[in-house]
Amino acid sequence: MRTRVLVMSLAASLLVAAPLVAQAPEALLSRWVGTHEGRPLHFDFYGDTMVVVNDLHPLHFEVRDDSLRVWGDTAFDVVFWFAMDRLLVETVDGRLITMAPQDRMARPLEGRWRGSPMASDMRLELAMYRGGTAQWRALSGGRSSVGEWNRASRVITFAWDADSTEWVARYDASGGALLFDSTFSGSGMTILRRVFR
Repeated sequence: MRTRVLVMSLAASLLVAAPLVAQAPEALLSRWVGTHEGRPLHFDFYGDTMVVVNDLHPLHFEVRDDSLRVWGDTAFDVVFWFAMDRLLVETVDGRLITMAPQDRMARPLEGRWRGSPMASDMRLELAMYRGGTAQWRALSGGRSSVGEWNRASRVITFAWDADSTEWVARYDASGGALLFDSTFSGSGMTILRRVFR
């Protein structure tokens, strides 16, 4: 049931959505880019999480056979279908938005990542910011360490100011994870996953 017009606040930051209520069709689980009212529009599906550019608040959403309903700070109800490797989205007022698939490697890395080293029960949080700055901390109340990050395709290098150490991660774009051989001394392999809430 279509009840609302696609309304997007395309300001400057990222909007985060809640887990899927109904499982999305496999073909939808990708990164889609298009234009709405002359501004960029991105739908980014991470399995059970959806990201829409550019708002600030988490959304709830539901995917049916041919419809996507989103509600929260931004709300829309659209019909979608696929044609010639494109996602076609029709709004309530009959506007048609054509969205092209974009490689998952093109996903931005900025945001929060959490996980645990294999050799420790400590939980870590890593925050990556635009401009190549980063910080990490132990979630059990540890102090934050500040540093820089640099990306070369799937390899991301972190240099931490406090102790002049370096971490190297491999980016798993499909799984939304950063894989480190080690982080701090004695940590062993560490897997951090993207978090949106």
